[in-house]
Amino acid sequence: MFTPRRFYIYAVSAISLQAVVTALIALFRNLLVTGLDPARSAIALQITIVVVSLPLFLVHWLWGLRLARREAEERVAVLRRLYLYAMLAAFLGPLVNSSYNILSRLLASGLGASAFQRLYPRLPAGEFILYHLIGAIILAAFWFYHVRVVGEESTLETETGSLATVRRLYVLGFSAAGLVMVTIAAVNLLEWILFQVGAGLAQTSIAPFFEFARLLVGGGLWLVFWLWAERLFARPVGDERESALRKFYLLSIVFIAAMTAVTTAGFMLASLFRRLLQVRGEPGDIREAIAILVPMTVLWAYHGLVLREDTRRAAESPRQAGVKRLYSYLVAGIGLSAVLTGLGGVLGALILTLEEGTLGSVLKEQVSWAAAALIAGLPVWGWPWSRAQARASSQGSEGDAERHSVVRRIYLYFFLFVATMTVLSAAIFLLSQFVGVLLGEAAPGIAELGTALSFGAIAVGLWLYHGSALRGDRRYRTRALAGRLEATRVVVVVDAGEGEIGNAVAAELGRRLPGIALDTVLLPAGGEGVSGATPEADVENRLKQAGLIVSPWTAMVQGVVAAAHISQTILDSPAKKLLYPTRIGGYEWAGVDRWDSPVLIHQVVSAAMQILQGQEVKPSRPLGVGAIIGILLGGLLLLLLIGAPLAFFLF
Repeated sequence: MFTPRRFYIYAVSAISLQAVVTALIALFRNLLVTGLDPARSAIALQITIVVVSLPLFLVHWLWGLRLARREAEERVAVLRRLYLYAMLAAFLGPLVNSSYNILSRLLASGLGASAFQRLYPRLPAGEFILYHLIGAIILAAFWFYHVRVVGEESTLETETGSLATVRRLYVLGFSAAGLVMVTIAAVNLLEWILFQVGAGLAQTSIAPFFEFARLLVGGGLWLVFWLWAERLFARPVGDERESALRKFYLLSIVFIAAMTAVTTAGFMLASLFRRLLQVRGEPGDIREAIAILVPMTVLWAYHGLVLREDTRRAAESPRQAGVKRLYSYLVAGIGLSAVLTGLGGVLGALILTLEEGTLGSVLKEQVSWAAAALIAGLPVWGWPWSRAQARASSQGSEGDAERHSVVRRIYLYFFLFVATMTVLSAAIFLLSQFVGVLLGEAAPGIAELGTALSFGAIAVGLWLYHGSALRGDRRYRTRALAGRLEATRVVVVVDAGEGEIGNAVAAELGRRLPGIALDTVLLPAGGEGVSGATPEADVENRLKQAGLIVSPWTAMVQGVVAAAHISQTILDSPAKKLLYPTRIGGYEWAGVDRWDSPVLIHQVVSAAMQILQGQEVKPSRPLGVGAIIGILLGGLLLLLLIGAPLAFFLF
C-alpha cells in the first residue's frame, strides 16, 4: 500500500543520492583532469554537497533497507521497486554515454584521426578519456550496487504484476535505446561504405570511428537487455507472455521500421522514375536511400518474426492472437495510405496533362513521386490484408475472432470515414462550382473538375470495398450465431425473489436475438412462497432442457434460494453456466464492483451475448480517458499520413 512514509524515504534518498554522485564526479574530474582549471569555489561547493548529502542519503536509505529486510510488504512495494529501477536507469544512461565517448576517442587516436569534442574541445586525448573514465567508474560502482540490491530482493519476492511492469519499463527502455544506437550506426556506416564506391567519395561527412563506437556500445546495450527480455518471456511461469508493454515495444518498432522502409522505397522508386522521365534537377543519391532501407528492412523483418514467434509460443492466448492481428492491420493501413496517396497523385497529374496538353517538368515530378508511392504501397497493403481477409472468411474460432475483432472494425470504419469525408468534400466542391456558374461565375477548368471527380471516384471505390467487407463480416457473424443458437437449444434465466434481474435479462436477450428460445425460472427467495414463482415440479425439467443457464451464484449454494436438489440439478447440468454476483448479508465479492441493477443487467446480457457468439467472456467497460485520447491521436496520425500527401498533390 502506498504510504507517505515510503514516499518520503525514497524521495529524499533519490534526490540526495543523485546530488552525491553528481558532486563526486565533478569533484574528481576537477582534481584529476589538469586541463579543466576549475575555480576554487566550484571545488568547495562540490565538497560541501558530498559532506551534507551523503549522511542524509545513508540515514534514509538504511532506514528503507531495514524496513525491506524486516517486512515482506516493503520488498514488494511498487514505490521501492520504482526507486531502485529509476536509480539504475539514472546511472546507466550517463554510463553508456561515457563509454561511447571513451571508445570513440580511443578509436580515433588509434587510427590517427582527429576527433571533434563537443565538450572541452581543447582537452588532449588522454585527459578527455580520463574525464569520461572518472564518471564511468563512479557511475558503474553505484549501478552495480543497486543491481545487487534488486537481485537480492527479486530472489526473495518474485516480480509480478506492477513490479514486473516497472522492470519491463527498465529492460525494454534500454533495449530500445541500444537498438536506436545500433540502427543509427548501421545507417551511417553503410552510407560511408557505399560512398567509398563510385563517384561522390568526398560527399559524406561521416566519421566511421564515431559510428563504430556507437555500434559497439549500442549493440552491447541492446544485446544485454533484449536477451534479458527474451529469457523472461521464455519462462513457463509468470505473466511476461501476457505483457502489453512488450507488445507495445515490438509493435512500435515494427510501425516505425515499416513506415521508414516504405517511405525510403518510395524515394528510391521516385528517383528511378525521375531518371526515366528525364526530370531536371538533382535526383538525389540512391546510396543514401539504400543505407536507410537495408537496416530498416532488417529491423522490420526481425521484430515481425519475433511477434509471430511470440504468438506461436502463446497460441492459446487471445491476447497474442490480438497482437498478430494488430500488427497485420497496422502494416496494411500504412500500405493502403501509400496506395491512395499514389493513386490520387497519378490521376491528378493525368488530368492536368489533359488540360495543359503536355507532361511538363512539374507534372513529371508529380507522376514520379505518386507512382513510387503507389508501387511501394501495393505489396505492403496487399499481403497482410489478403491474409486478414482469408482469416475473416474462415470458419471456426479463428474466423469468429477475426470478424469480432475491434482492431479490424476500427481499420474498416476508419477508411470508411476517410472515404466519406473525401466524397463529401468533392461533392461540396462540385456543387459549389455548379452554383457559381448559375450565379454568373466563370466555369471551372478541366483540372479542377477532373481532380474533384477523380478523388471522389477513388473515395467511392474505397467506400464500396470496405463497406462490402463489413457486410461480409456481418453475414458470417449472423450465420455463426444462428448455428450456435440452434445448438444451444434453450437459454434458461434463473432468478429468485421478485425476479427483477432475471426478467430484465430475458427481455433484453429476446430483444437482441429475436427468435431465441428463452425460458425464465423464478425461485422463491429463502424458501418462502413468492407470487409468480415457478412450480418446483417444473424447475428440474426446464433446467434439463437448457443449453445455457444464466443464474445468480446463490442458486448454486444449497438452501440459500433453492432446494438442495435444484442446486444439484444446476451443478450436474451439461449446459454452459453464467453466474452473476448478487449480494446477500454476510457475503462479499473480492475484485467485483458493487453494481446497481441496471449495470448488473447490462453486464449479464453482455456476457451471455459473448458466450452465444463463441467469444471469451470479458466485463463490459466504458472507454477510459486514456483510451479515448489514444484512439483520437491514432486517428489524427493516420489522417495526417493520408491527408498531408493528398494536400501536396491537390494544392
